[in-house]
Amino acid sequence: MTDQHNISAPLQISGANFPYRQFILGALVPISLFYVFHRFEQPLAGALLAIGWSISLLGFTYWRSRRIELFPGLAIPIIAIELVGTLITRNPAFYLASAAIENALWGLVFLGSILISRPLIQVFAELLNPGLGSQEFLEQLELSPQLYRSAWQIITAAWGIVALSKAMILVFSQLWLPIETFLIIRTASGIPVMVLMLFLSYRFPGWYWERAMERTKLEAQRIKAKEVTLTLLKPEGFRANSII
Repeated sequence: MTDQHNISAPLQISGANFPYRQFILGALVPISLFYVFHRFEQPLAGALLAIGWSISLLGFTYWRSRRIELFPGLAIPIIAIELVGTLITRNPAFYLASAAIENALWGLVFLGSILISRPLIQVFAELLNPGLGSQEFLEQLELSPQLYRSAWQIITAAWGIVALSKAMILVFSQLWLPIETFLIIRTASGIPVMVLMLFLSYRFPGWYWERAMERTKLEAQRIKAKEVTLTLLKPEGFRANSII
């Protein structure tokens, strides 16, 4: 009998399929509600109904699982901002602008977290993958803490840049484009972009660590070869000097 050690990759995507249900319920339905009421010249009612739908969906998710998942939980602050801001201003434009506000805030948070000991994407990844970043994990992959952290700094910076870019695109499209075009851009820049960034976040660290370790090994081999060469040439140099 032989022992089989199944060492899984440190980061695995749980399902490669696009989350159509989340996309439809979390993005298309609230935007569609707003657009229908906007066509009937009731944009404020549409904005409030869309916010109510998002709150109800979040509440149903909590009721079903009896806990707040990470990503739905992250939506709580922005839904609260949407609701309070829309009620205070009585202006549906605030609801539409909330996506740009959310992306701008997240972009600043992501980029700011690079300066602390654990970038934000690293925090999320370690919450979702217990044991990730532990001493055992680092020893198993022969990673230094600096190399481990640098991958998360790069991917967190990418999240920040993408979020700020989305914010600028949304502001521009809301100001200058027709409402139908803006709603399409608002929807497309939501969950689809997040799925792409999540895929990148799961794949990039392992690729980055592997490439970095390969470069380190090659550099070590070059240094060792150079030392061997110098060692072989050193006696000949001494003999040449003695002859002179």
